[in-house]
Amino acid sequence: MTDIPELPRIFVINLKRSTERRRVMAERLAALNLPCTFFDAVDGKVLSVEEKASYAGTRRRLFFGHDLTPGELGCLLSHRGVYRHMIEHRIPVALVLEDDAILADELPDVLRALMKCPVEWDLIRFLAYDKTYKKSRPLGPITAKHHLCRPYGTPGGAYGYLLTLRAAQALNNCMNKNWLPVDTLHGQTWRTCITAFNVQPSPVRFDDVVESTIGAERFDKENKLKLWERALFPFSRAGMKLYELFFKNLMRLSTWLADRRRRQLLQLPASGRLK
Repeated sequence: MTDIPELPRIFVINLKRSTERRRVMAERLAALNLPCTFFDAVDGKVLSVEEKASYAGTRRRLFFGHDLTPGELGCLLSHRGVYRHMIEHRIPVALVLEDDAILADELPDVLRALMKCPVEWDLIRFLAYDKTYKKSRPLGPITAKHHLCRPYGTPGGAYGYLLTLRAAQALNNCMNKNWLPVDTLHGQTWRTCITAFNVQPSPVRFDDVVESTIGAERFDKENKLKLWERALFPFSRAGMKLYELFFKNLMRLSTWLADRRRRQLLQLPASGRLK
């Protein structure tokens, strides 16, 4: 990354009707002296013809056994909208937040550290899960309290992340036909060919008190397949799992040597253990 400012542009994805969430997020960012732009989210309940046409429903059902919900589809199209805005306006780097994100006091320091980090990156995911921490490969410190790490696999969560223009272009290229939630696509770096890391501990986490605007129906995994889809599903689902397992481990192995060099840049011992 070159010629980038001290702090990134900040976009908060928010439905127009969610005025209270917008107010709360504006206050949270103002308290940290972080200016932001609110980006109108796509309402999954009132999609346009073009937005509906971008959904690959058959592929989704064959690989996962159920459709994306309207809320999930609206969510991923909202994130795609930010990527396209970055591409159109040539924005070099941006912090993308959903409107239920909780921000730690040290977020501005983490952002500044990442903007001048000696390790090149395309996507920094803020993932506040202990399971993700345990499976991540430490690379080295970026502040006194925070470490840059490489996550394993496709952990969930898109409530906060930092991305470059290159990442926006790569993600947008994979979103002409959509069948994956945006956070899963973030993890499939073998498809996007972007360099993605996470930060531990995360300076952004999701608010698990307020109800998500995506909707609780996304947790309904009931099989509602058509007859021919139901017949193929055991095979297509097994194939999908093998595909993901293969590429998760391939990425884990193929980045090992490069990550040793990154540890040297960040002054972490080659053993990969945090001091």
